Amino acid sequence: MPAYFSFQAYVYQGEGQPIGGTLEQVAERMTALPGLFFEWDGSLTWANQAGGWQIDATVFDDGTQVQYVDLHGRAATKEGCDLMNQRLNELFDAWGDPAELRLMRLPDRRWQDLQQFAKESLSSD
Repeated sequence: MPAYFSFQAYVYQGEGQPIGGTLEQVAERMTALPGLFFEWDGSLTWANQAGGWQIDATVFDDGTQVQYVDLHGRAATKEGCDLMNQRLNELFDAWGDPAELRLMRLPDRRWQDLQQFAKESLSSD
């Protein structure tokens, strides 16, 4: 899929704190999302090639709580990017309180909340 927008980020609570909740709790909420494919090694894929978007991630825990998520995504069109951002909102809800979660954008290690990220992703023409 040629990319209109692509990214890699780490997701934390605040700026570098563990997300919290157990992997089992997070997995239960994620598997309720239609079309999301989750493996117990922490990996997930959520995609709609016809819709022009894909999200891949790995949820890292320490056996007691989720530490962070390594998140990747891409969209082929601006419309696909909008759909990807909608799915990211659903994922953030599954991981915790979206208002508390932050993305550390790579490679520049820049912190963003989900609203800032969505605004930037949709203006990448």
